[in-house]
Amino acid sequence: MLSFSFPKQKRILNRREFVNVNRSGRRLPTDHFFVTIRRNRLGMTRLGVTVNKKVGNAVKRNRVKRLIREFFRLHQSRFPQGYDVVISATKDAGYLDLRNIEKELGEILFDKNLRL
Repeated sequence: MLSFSFPKQKRILNRREFVNVNRSGRRLPTDHFFVTIRRNRLGMTRLGVTVNKKVGNAVKRNRVKRLIREFFRLHQSRFPQGYDVVISATKDAGYLDLRNIEKELGEILFDKNLRL
């Protein structure tokens, strides 16, 4: 049975880890997000989320973060294993719903031709 939980060990929480991923990871742009991927040695995929203040007020930023975490939680089995993934939302991401986020991020993350 698949687990759809999102425990703390699958999250990137420390500033140092965010900086390491952003500094040496591969950056994939979309219309509303920047996805940075870097191999880790943990054998599991971890997610970090950042939302720029240009997205909107705290309510909009927190909503975008919740939707990105929900996208990861529902699709974590499809993510490449053994990677750190940092998703950074940009200016107009505050107007997206879960379906649009799934479409936009799924196109680049689950593409069969993605070379990591």
